[in-house]
Amino acid sequence: MPKRPKRATIDALFSQVIRERDNYTCRICFGNFRHDPGRLDCAHSIGRSRGSVRWDMDNAFALCRRCHNDIDQRPLDHIEFVRKELGEERYEALKVKARELLKMTDRDRIELAAHFRETLKAYRVRRANGEIGRLE
Repeated sequence: MPKRPKRATIDALFSQVIRERDNYTCRICFGNFRHDPGRLDCAHSIGRSRGSVRWDMDNAFALCRRCHNDIDQRPLDHIEFVRKELGEERYEALKVKARELLKMTDRDRIELAAHFRETLKAYRVRRANGEIGRLE
């Protein structure tokens, strides 16, 4: 069995997937950071300490540092942004999932890392084939 990936490894893969999904574009100001990805954060709507949604695709958005810092200072606007991005049904499902307890086995972590590697690869192929905008 492969070695269990560290949480930081899965976090880094997840961050890359979110940035690629959102085309390296801030979901608030729509600035593109493909050539300066260090200025684009993988911003979680519900904090990463909630393990059940830490790596949930509905719980993260690409935000530039400025917009990320700004929206984090305005909790009501933050909630409204997430509701608008997800729609009410997905937003409510995310809140419910965040209250669940998550216990991951080594096998779960290995499979999750493999899933994110495959997702990132698929997104990059779609970009190479000319797809633009946010990928689903």
